[in-house]
Amino acid sequence: MLDKLKQNKIWLTVIAFGIIIVIILLMMLNQQKQNSPAAQESSYSSSVKASSSSAVDQDKANEKAYAKKAATMKGHVLDGFITSWSKDDFRKWAKEYSSLSDSDKHRVKSNLGTSKTFANNEIAIDYLSNYADSVNQNDFESISYFDTVKEFNKKHPAINPDDLK
Repeated sequence: MLDKLKQNKIWLTVIAFGIIIVIILLMMLNQQKQNSPAAQESSYSSSVKASSSSAVDQDKANEKAYAKKAATMKGHVLDGFITSWSKDDFRKWAKEYSSLSDSDKHRVKSNLGTSKTFANNEIAIDYLSNYADSVNQNDFESISYFDTVKEFNKKHPAINPDDLK
């Protein structure tokens, strides 16, 4: 009887060790499964969705803030620059510019009421000529002229009006 009890103890010990080893192996397998690309993809996907949703909400909030700023700002907008010139000022300038000779047009520089100086290239006179032609045709849209910052903001709601120079 004592002999059988010792044999049962040995078998119970072997079985216990076997169960412990199986449990350890299952835990290792589960850990590998969690680190697999498929498992990480779902985690990454949910993270991207949350980030995207947050970015959209932030963009909407920015657009509202930009619209408020634009409504209070004074001046006109020309091609991303605040300009002090009205459409009449541009018409006057375009008329004077168009009356210049080609050699004089090469030397023309103008700020067009902005903080930037616009000038023709020494080889081509297209830059200011395009502005003048558009103004003479009453096509202010092609030169990106807006009567107000608010009007500019309606066309470009994602641009901060403070970034206009």
